[in-house]
Amino acid sequence: MNDAQRLQLTLPALEREMGEDAFGVCLYVYDKTASTNLSARQLVMDGFRGEAILAASEQSAGRGRLGRTFYSPAGCGAYFSILHTTKEPRHTVVRLTSAAAVAVMRAIRTLTGIACGIKWVNDLYLHGKKVCGILTEALPDPNDPILSHVIVGIGINWHPATFDEELAHIAASVGVTDVSRAALIAEVWRELSPFLNHPEDTSWLDDYRKHSTVLDKEVLWIENGTAHHGIAVGIDEEGALLVEDEAGTLQALRTGEITLRVEQER
Repeated sequence: MNDAQRLQLTLPALEREMGEDAFGVCLYVYDKTASTNLSARQLVMDGFRGEAILAASEQSAGRGRLGRTFYSPAGCGAYFSILHTTKEPRHTVVRLTSAAAVAVMRAIRTLTGIACGIKWVNDLYLHGKKVCGILTEALPDPNDPILSHVIVGIGINWHPATFDEELAHIAASVGVTDVSRAALIAEVWRELSPFLNHPEDTSWLDDYRKHSTVLDKEVLWIENGTAHHGIAVGIDEEGALLVEDEAGTLQALRTGEITLRVEQER
């Protein structure tokens, strides 16, 4: 097997990298799909229950928060969704997204030694540019009111990629040439699956806070069309960002219609 073949994202490659961790997990790998999150939603609508990983070499309609698109060119990134069914919907979207960010950060660090920063709530940055976005969604089971499903969509710019002029100043790739996307996806699963099954565990918060790119900085956030300024002073147990606003009031930001921008060093 040559290097190009070894780095391809295929179902056999993902099965091989998952090893024993694939037990009980349904694996799907697409050459191209509109969005792995949409594919996961369709699985739920078709009656799927359990745990699954859906990965694609390319997305034609990759999705981000607030209706944004996620650039997903062929062969460059790891685009995948983790689907988890539970009888005890103890997950909050903010908390699960935050835990997923830590899982991705740890996976990248394990495989490459590179430590990315986490911009609340769902982005990873390297050298000031975005290399990963996360979109978490929750939905009820269409046939069983006891069950619910969470979908964690993850897009990581992994292999070297060329970005157009509009994206080049804000997005980048981790730039890995010797570790496959299948290996990355498997490592993210190993990091995130314990939290999915034990959401009461908050040990990941230490790494989330340690690698935050916003704590102790002045931030601007837009909520329901109104701009606010403050200092990011902490992250609570649910993953919400604690900000001291201009009036000295402590605000807990929990995503929704919120856009966050780091203004300057404190």
